[in-house]
Amino acid sequence: MSAKLVLQGIAVAAFMVMLHSGYSAREYLMYSKSIGRQDLSLPIEIVLECLVSLAIMTVALVISVGKLKPISYEAEMKRYSIDGVFSRPSFQAFNHRGRYLRPLVDQPAVTQ
Repeated sequence: MSAKLVLQGIAVAAFMVMLHSGYSAREYLMYSKSIGRQDLSLPIEIVLECLVSLAIMTVALVISVGKLKPISYEAEMKRYSIDGVFSRPSFQAFNHRGRYLRPLVDQPAVTQ
């Protein structure tokens, strides 16, 4: 098996443990309310279970991700030519106010 698949399996297992800690917290709070306890703080075991599973899941997912792609402008623009970047027909407007302003520009200037 590949290391990526093993790490993803560890992440899924850690997620299941996190779900279990959430279920345990809910059950503990429901039990505490049913017996009339005023202190509704969670036991340290449930809190540690949640935090440890979160840490394991985070590390496994970060390590299992492959090599990151560069996000610099230069690396992105190497894929495109300048003609492809500036020729976006969806931004070309043919019905604009130029046809109304053109007669004003074509009139001769009045000198006094």
